[in-house]
Amino acid sequence: MEHGTRENLRIPGTARRLKALFFDWLLISAYLIVLLIVASSIYALIPDGTPESTSYQAQLIATLASVVPVTAVFAIWEGTRPFASWGKRRVGLKVIYEGSPVRGSVIRNTAKFLPWQFGHMGTIDGVYHGFDTPFAAALLSLSIALAIVYVLMVLLRHDGRHLADLLAGSTVVVDRT
Repeated sequence: MEHGTRENLRIPGTARRLKALFFDWLLISAYLIVLLIVASSIYALIPDGTPESTSYQAQLIATLASVVPVTAVFAIWEGTRPFASWGKRRVGLKVIYEGSPVRGSVIRNTAKFLPWQFGHMGTIDGVYHGFDTPFAAALLSLSIALAIVYVLMVLLRHDGRHLADLLAGSTVVVDRT
């Protein structure tokens, strides 16, 4: 276990975790607003307006412009010192790992942002093919179900770990440094 054992570390309360989540959400939202402004500005320069794209192209654009960069940034922040996202640093939290912090952080953040990716995929498929298609309905349902499971696990488990933490061998703790 990086930085000690779980037994001698303090697990943060729900309010502190939610505050960190809120700060991270603000940062991600700011990035997405900048992304929207940049994309809109580029599209405004195109003589025929926004180019047509297929469902597959839209999936690829959404994934590469939003989910991949955010996941990568959070994996870097939580996989290297001080082992905390922007929001976690603001409220005095960090992530500890049973093994390699880099490996654990990539696994943790990939799993953590999976509901967001499933939501994108379901929404884009719904826009192109209808929200009543099995693919769109399944992805949107999976997105919501996973998000609910993550929240419930943090609320109900004594160690505050959710599915992404279990997969990565990680725990969010109070940073005592």
